Amino acid sequence: MFFLILHKSGYSIDATTKVFQDFVFNMLTKPLFHLIAIIPYLIFLLIKSIIHDYKRNKIKGVLKGSFFKIALPITLLLTGNLILQSYRSSEVLEYTWDAAVENNFAKVNNYDYIDNKQRGIHVFNISKNIEDIEQLKTNNFEWITLTPFINQGDYNKPSLGLISDSGYNNILKRYKSIKEECDKFGIKIMLKPHIWLTKLEDGKWRSDIEMETEQDWDTWFKNYNQIILNYAKIAEELQLEQFCIGTELETTVYKKPNQWKALIQKVKTIYKGKLTYAANWNNEYKEVPFWDELDYIGIQAYFPLSVKDVPTLLELENHWIKHAEEIALVSSKFHKPILFTELGYKSIQGTSKKPWEWNGVKNMYSKISKKEQLLCYQAFFNTIWKEPWFHGIHIWEWQGHGTSDGNNANFTIEGKPSLNLIAKKFKID
Repeated sequence: MFFLILHKSGYSIDATTKVFQDFVFNMLTKPLFHLIAIIPYLIFLLIKSIIHDYKRNKIKGVLKGSFFKIALPITLLLTGNLILQSYRSSEVLEYTWDAAVENNFAKVNNYDYIDNKQRGIHVFNISKNIEDIEQLKTNNFEWITLTPFINQGDYNKPSLGLISDSGYNNILKRYKSIKEECDKFGIKIMLKPHIWLTKLEDGKWRSDIEMETEQDWDTWFKNYNQIILNYAKIAEELQLEQFCIGTELETTVYKKPNQWKALIQKVKTIYKGKLTYAANWNNEYKEVPFWDELDYIGIQAYFPLSVKDVPTLLELENHWIKHAEEIALVSSKFHKPILFTELGYKSIQGTSKKPWEWNGVKNMYSKISKKEQLLCYQAFFNTIWKEPWFHGIHIWEWQGHGTSDGNNANFTIEGKPSLNLIAKKFKID
């Protein structure tokens, strides 16, 4: 079924086979998979034990065995989970929602024409929840970011999920419907492809992509060019306002700057809109050798803001001020405005220490903190947002209508006070 879904989604047979193989490999090497796979065997042992109890003491044995082997463990687990969830949701946050900051006009207010700052957010599941675009307009978002994922298996192998003719048409059709809906409200779009490594080896991620031979480097860039130029063609055909040529590909940028510069020139022959690259916050944005070729210096702005689990707003602001000094130097050096191609915080205690940490097991037991998420955004707006070199932000993330009631530790701002705060800060009185 998984194989067929991939193929029907526009992947070629070769690409489908490769992604399917990578998926199976990853699944079989995950400890969680083996833990789940043991469950049927444990159920078998449980049934066998209860049958043994019946043979020894009939109904009395079954009742006693069922209590100690089923009822009591389940009760303890449920009780423990209730205590854990009570702790996780125990934060008290007094926040009064201010509906007066919302935009109830038919279209966006085009605040970017006033202060030259983009007000964007990464959206997911949007093609199934097209009504979300109006909700984003209401909360003063004027841009959305579409994030197609490019599958790559090993970090040191050049195989990438290429775009077939049918895949191209499917993507074009899907994005066209989103573009038409955005046009109704005057919302602009940035297209921002991400490579997704399907094999996570020794903590490697897309920033570590590095080929072992020159031939592999050539193949990797040939494949990457095919994908990016296809997306550039889609962006031009649909008149999307902005295109990001890559995201957090740090090692490739350092090792092969000329390949990147050649790609940029090819993109410019196809796409006539604004261009950026999304560089990692941890040093990469200072070292990118082709900022001169682009319109904006793009930063994945997951800068650490605290060393504490419960920071104050002042502490968060002070960290932002230190980062701002270094960012301003880069902007001045290249004479380019800064665009935060990504910035986001989970609603979890400690998110300010390592904002880049992905959703994981920690989300299941850590304390939910909509307050810390709120303070992190507040600190950003109090410091970075007003800088003259700053050109805007594309927040991570929005997961689709109704998927979040706000009571979770995820990045999404739907249903959380941060959404209202952002709407307030985006508004120009």
